[in-house]
Amino acid sequence: MAYSDRISYRPLYQKQTYSIWMFPRIFRSIAACLSLIIFIAIPVIHLNKRHIETNSSLFHKVNDNKPFFNSISKNIIVVIDGDQQATSLQPIYCKLSKKVENVYTHVIVTGKNRGMSGTRLIRFNSLFSNCDVSVYDLELRKGISSNENILPLVFQGINHALDQIRPDVLIYINDPENEAMRAVDAALVAASQSNNHITKIAIPIEHTKHLMWLTDLSFESLKNWNTPKIHLQIITQNRPESLTRLIKSLNSSIYIGDDVSLTINMDRGADPDTLKFSQTLDWTFGQKIVRHRVIQGGLLTAVVESYYPSDDNDYAIILEDDIELSPFYYIWAKYGVLKYRYSNDRNLSGRMFGISLYNIKINELNMAGRIPFNPALNLRGTKYPNQSPYLSQVPCSWGALYFPEIWREFRIYQNVRLNDALGLMLQDVKVPESRSNRWSKSWKRFFIELTYLRGYVMLYPNYENFISFSTNHFEKGEHNRVGKKKDPFQLPLMNEYILLDGLPGNRLPNFKDLPIMDLWGKVTSPNELIQRGRALQLEISSCPPNDFGELTYDPQDLLCVDEENVRIKMMNQSKSNENSAETPTIDKISNPDDKEKDSPLKEQIIPFDDKEDDPSLREQIVPFDDKEKVSSLREQIIPLNDKEDDSPLREQIIPFDDKENNSPSREQFLSIAEKKTLPRENENK
Repeated sequence: MAYSDRISYRPLYQKQTYSIWMFPRIFRSIAACLSLIIFIAIPVIHLNKRHIETNSSLFHKVNDNKPFFNSISKNIIVVIDGDQQATSLQPIYCKLSKKVENVYTHVIVTGKNRGMSGTRLIRFNSLFSNCDVSVYDLELRKGISSNENILPLVFQGINHALDQIRPDVLIYINDPENEAMRAVDAALVAASQSNNHITKIAIPIEHTKHLMWLTDLSFESLKNWNTPKIHLQIITQNRPESLTRLIKSLNSSIYIGDDVSLTINMDRGADPDTLKFSQTLDWTFGQKIVRHRVIQGGLLTAVVESYYPSDDNDYAIILEDDIELSPFYYIWAKYGVLKYRYSNDRNLSGRMFGISLYNIKINELNMAGRIPFNPALNLRGTKYPNQSPYLSQVPCSWGALYFPEIWREFRIYQNVRLNDALGLMLQDVKVPESRSNRWSKSWKRFFIELTYLRGYVMLYPNYENFISFSTNHFEKGEHNRVGKKKDPFQLPLMNEYILLDGLPGNRLPNFKDLPIMDLWGKVTSPNELIQRGRALQLEISSCPPNDFGELTYDPQDLLCVDEENVRIKMMNQSKSNENSAETPTIDKISNPDDKEKDSPLKEQIIPFDDKEDDPSLREQIVPFDDKEKVSSLREQIIPLNDKEDDSPLREQIIPFDDKENNSPSREQFLSIAEKKTLPRENENK
């Protein structure tokens, strides 16, 4: 019994003892494992956090007392890598911080191991009054200063900053050799793929000293920094030395990192040197395009056909080859475009058609002839500073930027005016008391008509001593066949950067504060210009003027003609012809899209007369009288191998075979009088 009882009791006791012993042991083991895990995890988490914070997935805000941003703020980020970049960009970001339009400026530095820490930058900023910016430090640690490690770390930091701050504008140094700046580029590309639109302003470090005008722009203008596309259009033919001088000045100019395309437009008469130079010249600032006409166009056609805007952000600087430029011409042009075309009050500048590079000192529109002109003298005694830039109705042909909407309107207006000169001659447009009415071949004649009728204006510089962004060497050419005196047209170029120093208040005035001058240089008001144009329109057009403030950029209301006058003119013209040739209709005169009246070939052969006093445009176009075999006009259309009478090229261009009356090529070159004698069906063909 006792033995059996002991046997039965013992296992029960042992089982209980084992259970009591096992639970603490398991608990202690679990606790030990957890302790070990925590012991290992804490350093790992700390190191990982440190890696994230200092090696750029997060950034450290140095001056926590500065405001960060809020939901309605406008944010600008400036990225700095090193001491040199800080010195170059500091005047810009400090001035930006003073904007009063709810704009916050944030500066991100890469860290002391890259040459500039956040703490040091704050001390640096304290030397400037009211440099109220938030400073952040990526704190790139030691040992990762080699370029191959910088790019991904800076990319992470900037990407995080863009996500947190959500800036509208990011400013940094354009340096493809700097991996940190390449990382900024990459972060902007990644942001754009996420539909996060950020305007990048990438500035070559050597040009930052020329960009303080950037701080004068409105926040809206800064957001549109890359919106306007400015193209250079050069007009040339057979002056290779002049073209070389112009290109040299273009290559020496400052383009602040922008992509600027260059197009060389050569007329048919371009000499071999000009052709070779145009084909081989090196243009490193953007695309280069070379065009060569196959039929001589003359200056009017060359200028007008050089530019047709693709959209309303497409601008052209038109340059004849005897122009030379200041190194700062592009800055002046871009500053003006951003200031007046992309600011919050851009609706005020709807009648502005361009920006002149030339500081004009001769007025050419007085009926008595050219007279000296000094805008500073004309502004004396007015409310405007003597050296204020000003708006003028005179279009500049000696270096100027033209705006797209009004240039398109001008193209339509000129086409219709020329078609009328080729047809019934019903439009008698004469600007009161303007010498331009006698300019039978100048494109400026038609532009002046348009600016007078609409009250349009162009911005002109007005620096002391006529310092200019362009000068005209006025060399022998289509408008200067005898080599007129150059002195009145040559101006001193701005070769030292005084662009802001020479402006009142060191900035461009707001549009409403610019003085306005008429065609003759007299200070006036915008309403007065508009009223003068409306008065002339009532005299020349059967369509009433548009509402006072309405801008359509459509010239059709300026070009309406009375249908009864058309009918009478057509009847009289029919009676004067032995054969009933087709005459122009009202539709063909008033519709610039008519392909028959708007023949490109017809436009190309218009501008060959150089005499200002010719009584009409029609006389310069009366073409190819077969009796005048040596006509200079006919020689311009006959190919160079004129002596080879059996030249197939000559036959293709001027097939003067009287038996082939139906030849379409011959029809293109018949005179107006001959063409009217053709049967109606042939003309329609």
